[in-house]
Amino acid sequence: MKALRSSINHVPITLAIVIATAVAACGGQPAAAPQATQPPAATNTSAAAATSAATAAATPTTAAAANPMDYLNADRADTFMIDQPYKLDTFDNWNPYIPGNAFGWGMSEIGMDDLMYLNYGDGKHIMWMAEKVDSNADDTVWTLHLRKGITWNDGVPFTADDIIYTINLQQKNDKLTNHFYWVQWLKSVEKVDDYTVRYTLNKTNPRFADERISGGLGVFPDVFIPKHIWENVKDPTTFKNYDPSKGLPLGTGPYILAKTTTNETIFVRNDNWWGAKTGFAKLPEPKKVVFKYVGTEEVRTQTAIDNGFDSMQDITVGALQAIINQNSKWHAWYDQKPYAVADPCARIISINSAKKPWDDKDMRNMLSDVMDRKQIVDIAYEGSTTLAAYFWPNYPSMKPYSDLVDPQVEQDMLSPQLAKAEAILKAKGYTKGAKYWSKDGQDLAIQIQVPEDFIELQRIGDVYVEQLQKFGINATEAKLGAVYYTNASTGDYEAQSNWFACGSVNEPWTTLNQFTGAAAPLGQAAKGGPIDNQWRWSNKQYTDIVAQLGVTKETDPKYLDLAKQAITILYNELPAFPAAQSRKIVPFNYTYWTGYPTRDNYYIFPCNWCNLWVVAMTKLSKAQ
Repeated sequence: MKALRSSINHVPITLAIVIATAVAACGGQPAAAPQATQPPAATNTSAAAATSAATAAATPTTAAAANPMDYLNADRADTFMIDQPYKLDTFDNWNPYIPGNAFGWGMSEIGMDDLMYLNYGDGKHIMWMAEKVDSNADDTVWTLHLRKGITWNDGVPFTADDIIYTINLQQKNDKLTNHFYWVQWLKSVEKVDDYTVRYTLNKTNPRFADERISGGLGVFPDVFIPKHIWENVKDPTTFKNYDPSKGLPLGTGPYILAKTTTNETIFVRNDNWWGAKTGFAKLPEPKKVVFKYVGTEEVRTQTAIDNGFDSMQDITVGALQAIINQNSKWHAWYDQKPYAVADPCARIISINSAKKPWDDKDMRNMLSDVMDRKQIVDIAYEGSTTLAAYFWPNYPSMKPYSDLVDPQVEQDMLSPQLAKAEAILKAKGYTKGAKYWSKDGQDLAIQIQVPEDFIELQRIGDVYVEQLQKFGINATEAKLGAVYYTNASTGDYEAQSNWFACGSVNEPWTTLNQFTGAAAPLGQAAKGGPIDNQWRWSNKQYTDIVAQLGVTKETDPKYLDLAKQAITILYNELPAFPAAQSRKIVPFNYTYWTGYPTRDNYYIFPCNWCNLWVVAMTKLSKAQ
């Protein structure tokens, strides 16, 4: 059996998402990182020691715990304020398995614990609720070993029963989040004892722990639910899981949801958190955590200047400069450009292959040829990211797979290929009029959808629409609310600016797998499993190759060959195409708190909207 403690066997411990170049996040960064002054009060702890959040010395709680609701009145100095860039329209939906839920307003981040987390800083796993994970020789049987002493926030023990109940519920109901995954992969799940779960798979899966146990990759793990609550629920697809007076939503994390509105969620500390009681981790010092929406980026910026936030979600270069120019307590990952920490989800333009004329791969290639990616970096990102033509982050760990992209194809993507684009259109019977290319009396047009709550994707769309217009395609942009995400699933779009190929940070399968399966019919949601392809692009040869890749270990000589075959098809067909490497400008305020993750103390990815943020909360200390 192969024990998994600080890292998984197929995730190299030396994963080169190194601190020195800040190549990490929840893609790529300049090769020569600028020198920057470290934020005040930043710890000098080494990265290796810092990643030991899961093993940090902590004294078990012995004093009488306060009533968590008393912390609703905590002073500002005892409160951690987190910026939210959009409103919470569904503040009463905390069911993690149904659309539109509010879990990302703090429950995923500090109200729940995961089994383990992946630290992009050193490529190692931080074991959290899990002590270790074992697999057999062919990766068909995985065994999870839980820590003892874990409890839900109502005091009921968290055991193997909760894990098995969570999985069985999803297997039985095709409307729940991971139903198709479990149907595809899982033969059985069984309880060995209260602290041990054995998964027997239908076939070899060398990355099972990353996909379903780790809390750090683009493939998110199950949100575990308390069996003693949910077994009394009549319909898990309509249950809102919301009643703060009864402790719902119920989690295992150090914070409890106390109050919600459309503008904020307030969490209060649970002094009886299992992590502190068992001595596993330090009880977080903030007594109250508020996730708050205040309005436009201008309002968010002024709120930060006035110390109304301690941690920001992604902001623009201009907003950051305004903040740090007026409040010296704010510091970004770098104190000068590129400012940002590298994000693992490369930005792409998705094309609906079921809609004419975009069902023609040549026309999709034409759209890619028109794109000026350097201009997107310079304008949309204000120079705060890098140029790379990949569907995945430009991390050193991904270089062996990035090198599989045809060099000429890659080079052509780094600058616009307008002559090639014109040749494709002429070959398809289009002619250039005074303003637009046309055919059969109809101008060539395309609408690009962007989410109204995601400035970065909007700005990519803005620049690309201008490029298409200049070339002679009547491109327009639609800024949409929640329907944007629905449209992605049902196919109600021509093109979207998004990140939906996200997943790979250390090997390519997760991202490549996003494009497999039969194309979901227009109007029907892409469900996963056999109907999986929201791009409405279906290529059986590609799907079969990626399926082989999925059961092949990275150490197998066949792995690179299979990956190259799949990558070649993907770049030839382009159901989507790379737009930009992403980054996150996520500054921290040192007025009230210190101990944040930094470039030199990269103990966890520094973004407050990821499920691993709970690790950072246990490391914060009051500013002196």
